[in-house]
Amino acid sequence: MESESRTSRHAAGGSYRSLDRNIHILFVARIVNRFGDFVQMLLVLILTVSIGMEEHRAGLFSTFTILASSLGQLAGGFLADRYPRKHVMVACQLTVAVFYLASSILIGTAPLAVAYLILLSSPFRGATWPISNALVADFSHGEMERARAYSLLYLGSNIGVAVGPLVASFLFARNLPLLFVVSAGTLLISSALLGFLLSAKSEETKLLYPDNRRHTSVLHLFLGNRMLLLYVFAFTLYNFIYVQHSFALPLQMHALFGTKQGTEGYGWLMSVNAVTVLLMTAVVTRSTLRISRSINMAIGCLFYVIGFGSYAVVTSLPIFLVSTFVWTIGEILLATNGNVFVNQHAPASHRGRFNSIVSVTTGFGSIVGPYAGGLILSRSGYALLWLVMILIAAFASALFVRLRVLVLRSGR
Repeated sequence: MESESRTSRHAAGGSYRSLDRNIHILFVARIVNRFGDFVQMLLVLILTVSIGMEEHRAGLFSTFTILASSLGQLAGGFLADRYPRKHVMVACQLTVAVFYLASSILIGTAPLAVAYLILLSSPFRGATWPISNALVADFSHGEMERARAYSLLYLGSNIGVAVGPLVASFLFARNLPLLFVVSAGTLLISSALLGFLLSAKSEETKLLYPDNRRHTSVLHLFLGNRMLLLYVFAFTLYNFIYVQHSFALPLQMHALFGTKQGTEGYGWLMSVNAVTVLLMTAVVTRSTLRISRSINMAIGCLFYVIGFGSYAVVTSLPIFLVSTFVWTIGEILLATNGNVFVNQHAPASHRGRFNSIVSVTTGFGSIVGPYAGGLILSRSGYALLWLVMILIAAFASALFVRLRVLVLRSGR
């Protein structure tokens, strides 16, 4: 008991430095991966400007890549529960690197072939996401330590994204083949880090279910878990809300301030979002570590109620900037606590598949959100759209509170 108490106090300290070295390796690999994700960052421009697709065909092709990535997530989760996870992760990344290197050779002579190579790479790229989440859970123990681990990986993603688009746009304008080569190179570096430095850990096979349920159907286990089903519903609603920052918000900035000032203004909002994530993730994680994951997510939704709610009435850019800071705190809370909750309530033997199912199903909110937002805007205006979003955010917050009640009743 005394040892457990010391461990608990140590975990509660909130320091990233005390995490397992494997988490730090995954952190560096995540930065490298997200920094070099050039092809996905500029996919629409590559399809239209470089390959010559018409806009509607490029949109359809982008949809196909999303669907292919979703299938890859499901397959990746399945494979990661049957074979060593780091080996599956490395194999998927190396496969994507091969497709990108081939694209660098063909982009000048057979550009249409490059589009299909990107499509073929999408399932392998998608597969890495649930595997990465499962690996983080494998190398962290206990709710608070796992919260810090996912917080660090989330920070790594945003560090990579903060710099990557600048390099991607520079290469796109000057040397497109090199863009594919550098993107492949980052995948090779990441694969080397994982392959040579990450421990070949034997995953636990007992977490929430006894041995006689290890080979039970994943759907049977998942559908039988009321807490995860409620989480999926609530987080799908959150994704439905969250996607409006990239759909409705730039349109509103354009409507209020015109093309030039509106575009620049939206750029400033996204800069505030990025800087807030980089500066506040550690602070928010440390401040909320002792609060349950469910309540943290409920609080996060309330930040959206305030931040997105103000968009319904404000017309001043400084207020838009403050509102963006507010809802970004909510983004940090949802992003860092969601993965923790899933992996705390998934058996270690099924972590890969549970992560893939959750990722695909909650992603439905991001797919439907822009279409629903467009329908609201076509019939009314931005005030009604943001009112609908804050009502959904308030409802999602109530669902996360209900989730906490279920967790307490279960005794987990």
